[in-house]
Amino acid sequence: MKKMPLQTEHLISDDDESSVNPPDVKYELSSTIGKLIQKATYIDLIIGAIIAILLASTLITLFGKLNNSDGFIDSIYYSFVTFTTLGYGDLTPVGFARFISVLLTLSGLLFTSLLIGKFASERQQAMLLLIHTSDCQRRIDAFCIELYKLNDELISAFSAQNVPLTQSTLKTITSRFEASSNYIIFHANQSDLTGFGNDSVLMKFYHVLNLIQESCHTIQTHKQSFPDELIFNRSLALAKRSCSLISIMYKLHVRSMKSYGYTDALLIKVKNKLPSKEVNPRSLSSLVTVYNLVRLFIYNKLENITATKEYNDNDSLLVGIRKIKRLMQERLSEIIVSHKTIINPKLLNEVYDLMPEGNKTNWGKGIHRSIAANLTISNRLAQSAIDTLIAQKKLPRYPRR
Repeated sequence: MKKMPLQTEHLISDDDESSVNPPDVKYELSSTIGKLIQKATYIDLIIGAIIAILLASTLITLFGKLNNSDGFIDSIYYSFVTFTTLGYGDLTPVGFARFISVLLTLSGLLFTSLLIGKFASERQQAMLLLIHTSDCQRRIDAFCIELYKLNDELISAFSAQNVPLTQSTLKTITSRFEASSNYIIFHANQSDLTGFGNDSVLMKFYHVLNLIQESCHTIQTHKQSFPDELIFNRSLALAKRSCSLISIMYKLHVRSMKSYGYTDALLIKVKNKLPSKEVNPRSLSSLVTVYNLVRLFIYNKLENITATKEYNDNDSLLVGIRKIKRLMQERLSEIIVSHKTIINPKLLNEVYDLMPEGNKTNWGKGIHRSIAANLTISNRLAQSAIDTLIAQKKLPRYPRR
């Protein structure tokens, strides 16, 4: 198995003790060639075979020679029987046509093996996919139940102002969050978790993520009455990581909806380059008008063909995930603003580290403004933090001897 970089965004962590970063690499379960072959549909294989036969016939007619051949029709017949490895022997290649015949035979063997392999494994793959989907749903549902229970314990411990219990519950939630997120991202990358039969349980998981971040928001906005730096760090990191995970999963859902066969992808690409609106015949010359009308006709036909296959941004699942993602992003912004507008142990430590040594006469005028600019907080908040440190008798600070 080949090691490949994890295809996710960077997950932010502000607390090394409570947050375990996802692994930097994931094992690819199939090779690049295997993935390319797996993506090919029956239509792709048939079209590929037709193109190979027609291309070989054209090359043989232009650059090669067949004994007892009367022209292009005989070249097509010869290419077909060579591609299917029948080889009747009534036509024989000469010169460059021999090289084309070798390549055509190899292409025919590859086509036959791929077609037989797809037929033979289709039923088995369907059964394995059903078993795998059932197992994934069971595992994700178990994660949801566990995280939901831990979230209730966190709110209860925080409401009771039980610092040790709140700290340990946050640590446990982060640990289980890491396990569930790694499991979901791995299977979304490797086994199309987002592409078949798991929408309902994944939406349930996203709602649990939303509840967890809401609890982190409650902790952050009430930390004045419940100041604890470890709780502050863990809840802030968990809020950021849950928001990152929902963004990653949204991208993986979009990617799974854009997983077309090669023929469908080509048709969709051609359709998107054609005009989608009626043209005004009076404003154009007759030749240009006919050209644009033909393009519009082709567009409408391709739209009918690809209507059920093309990615739809208004899909109900994507709309639901976007709604949760937007809500979590707005809440995370509020948490960050809260961090910068409310005095907390972490902010006090940052201000303390930036304060010069010596008594107030050594500080100079406008020390709070320079600290505010350094920490990107308001001047009033910086001054309040300095006053708090003075009241706690942590300032002035003097050099150690």
